[in-house]
Amino acid sequence: MTNELDTETPRPDRQWTVTADGTDLAVFEWGDPAAEPLVLVHGLTDTHRVWATVAALLTDGFRVITYDVRGHGRSDNPALLSEFRLDRLADDLFAVIEAASPNRPVHTCGHGWGAVQLWEAVCDPRANTTIASFTAIAGPNLDHFGLWLRAIAPHVRLHAGDVGWWLRSVRWTLSPVPVARRLYPPRVRTLLVERLGGVSPVPARIARTWATDLLAGGRIAQANLLHHVRRPRVRRTAVPVQLLVDSTDPFVPAAIYDTSTRWVDRLWRCAVPADHWLPVTEPLLVAEAIANFVDDMRADLASITPRSS
Repeated sequence: MTNELDTETPRPDRQWTVTADGTDLAVFEWGDPAAEPLVLVHGLTDTHRVWATVAALLTDGFRVITYDVRGHGRSDNPALLSEFRLDRLADDLFAVIEAASPNRPVHTCGHGWGAVQLWEAVCDPRANTTIASFTAIAGPNLDHFGLWLRAIAPHVRLHAGDVGWWLRSVRWTLSPVPVARRLYPPRVRTLLVERLGGVSPVPARIARTWATDLLAGGRIAQANLLHHVRRPRVRRTAVPVQLLVDSTDPFVPAAIYDTSTRWVDRLWRCAVPADHWLPVTEPLLVAEAIANFVDDMRADLASITPRSS
């Protein structure tokens, strides 16, 4: 297991701070400041460090921007649970985009709850002019999932199948014992990969702030998971979306991603033979998937852009 002093972890080229609704967010950059911007968002209990290797691999073609989600790493930790709702987290993302690239749309990728946050953002009207593409890794749209559950409610026993156990685990996870303390302590993260993901454990980049990161991750789950599943909204997006789906993910059943098909205008789905923690276990695969998707978006744009004679 690595720690914050490990020299093998690629270091960012630049660091700065942006303030979103009174909350200071720590922002980190890799690559040429003039290159095409790409924003990476980490999941629960992680920090920007989970993207370090992916970011380093992408610096040839991108200006890679990461940040510590509120409550994690070096960012501020709000006091109220309501300040961890998805709309606040989406506002944080848009504040980072506005500060980093006010005149140029950014490509985005999120892992786990970082993807959940990005789903909230790409379904916001502001995304139409600020987000060029979105790659989701191990994170569904909670509203789409909630709408799907409502649709199958009369037949849930016949059709829920492989997600039924997941719904039961949600209720167990959000019982009074904090989520982070019960389910995802960093010292057993690699053990979970081995036991549940079916692959050999790898070093997990754990920051010195891991204790507060765990608690903040639990608060985000508590503030959003059941709320959006029980009271889902109709959420559509015209932003091109790529799903990286592992059919053996022990935390996010592959069937959950099917719920977004009708709500996304341009959706690509790519099955990957890897585990839940792709940014750490398969950084090259993630970097190539993002780069190839962005190349496809550029090609599509070029094909419809009028050429001068």
